[in-house]
Amino acid sequence: MENLSAKGLNEYENRLLTYVKKKEKSGTNLSTSSFYNNLSNLESRGLIKFNLNHKGRIETVEPTPLARNVIKTLLQFFMDSTVIPDFVKFDEGLTNLIIEKSGKTHLDNLMGVWFSEYIHLRLVNWYKNLADEVFILSSKENYEDYSKTDLEDVRISKVHNKIIREPDNFIEMIAIPNYKKKIHFYGMDRLEILAELYRILRPNNGMVIIVAKAPFPLTKDIAADEILKIYKDSISNSIFSKEEILQDLKTSGFKNNEIFDYKGMIVAIGRTNKSE
Repeated sequence: MENLSAKGLNEYENRLLTYVKKKEKSGTNLSTSSFYNNLSNLESRGLIKFNLNHKGRIETVEPTPLARNVIKTLLQFFMDSTVIPDFVKFDEGLTNLIIEKSGKTHLDNLMGVWFSEYIHLRLVNWYKNLADEVFILSSKENYEDYSKTDLEDVRISKVHNKIIREPDNFIEMIAIPNYKKKIHFYGMDRLEILAELYRILRPNNGMVIIVAKAPFPLTKDIAADEILKIYKDSISNSIFSKEEILQDLKTSGFKNNEIFDYKGMIVAIGRTNKSE
């Protein structure tokens, strides 16, 4: 332990190293009382279950269904926030693919649509690099908790009586970064929203970009599969087949639609051709 170097460690790693070295120097053992107290707290709240042996001592500990729900809720929160590793690399790679497939290198305007209240400022700032004018639309009613700097040079769109504020044939491209099956969006379902987005998109080669979670298989590892099942259950509202998304686009009026896989996600491009 004395030979361990603090060089290159994070702050919290340094704190742990300092604590362990102090304990080692004093010759005292690491206390386990706080650990067991925490377990007792979790057990008293119904999040874990103690399995006792014939002597009445705790032999094993296992999570209860409530603990599974806590994990599920946390995963849902992170997915609602579009947590994807390597944000910048993901954005760059996906943007390059969309540019390649759409033939558009820069846009007059672009609208980002979030079915949740979470607006991803990372993406908003990314959109500013792609378009002269950026609009955002979400189920969020008020934006007081965002600073003016966060939403600088961005136009906030609104919905009234299930009608998006922007006029017909106005927006060049719309991006939906986290498509969902069931939503609470101004009293509209996802197909009603797509129909409205179709209305405000330009009549020729206006585009909507939909990003959703692709289905994924389980493994043959029983422990990994348990975690994957919880994960899969927590994001079930965001998992689509390609057929489902293509049908949504077709039903909403989009034509010449294209869909492809990208790093565990499904990306669809819906095009307008209102002159037909």
